[in-house]
Amino acid sequence: MDFVEDAFLACWTNANDLVMSAKLLLDNGFHGLALSVSVLALEELGKLFCIDGLLFARSDDHKAEAYVKSLKSHATKLSSLTLLPYLLGNIAGADPRIKSEARFTQAVAIAVKDLQERGNVLFRLLPNTSFHDLDNLKQQGFYAQPYNNVFKAPSHAISKETSEVVYSLAWRATTTLDFLLKDGNLKRYIDAARLVREKMTEEQHQWVERMGKEFSHLSDEAETQPENDYQ
Repeated sequence: MDFVEDAFLACWTNANDLVMSAKLLLDNGFHGLALSVSVLALEELGKLFCIDGLLFARSDDHKAEAYVKSLKSHATKLSSLTLLPYLLGNIAGADPRIKSEARFTQAVAIAVKDLQERGNVLFRLLPNTSFHDLDNLKQQGFYAQPYNNVFKAPSHAISKETSEVVYSLAWRATTTLDFLLKDGNLKRYIDAARLVREKMTEEQHQWVERMGKEFSHLSDEAETQPENDYQ
């Protein structure tokens, strides 16, 4: 559990650093690099979803395998973004305000809805309406490449509009995560998972594993099929 908590903190911190870096690049006209760095931030959040699976994972189960895959596979991290709203909802559930403050519950709902709307705006710009398309865009933002026999630098190949849309999603995702994990909520979330894990029966472990496989199936589908809508 300590490993998971450290991993959460590291990914959370790095995602924030990457978003701040992307903003500086965007403000100074480096649209290509800003887009690529924004995608890196989103990948960190996708990795975070896979790390979250370790809270109830065993060494030989599907959730542990998904985590290992996320350390090397850009596609796995990007596809996991489709499930980010579920993770945010779970984290919000560990906050004591969720049961006592209507304003907090409303703020979470507004932030998640805004995240989904920004994701849908991005989908309309992607050729396959899939987060997996971001990996190709990320490469275009890093490297000069030929386009219809014309070699272009990233700043000329990536439009400002596209860069701003990708940054907007990364910003909303990281600020929502920041809102939910600050003020001791990361520790509360991990501690709550620790208590649940200690009391889980074998049957419950198997149920969680089945749910993990179903979520993974949704993630795998996202790599090859259009999302159409970010829910």
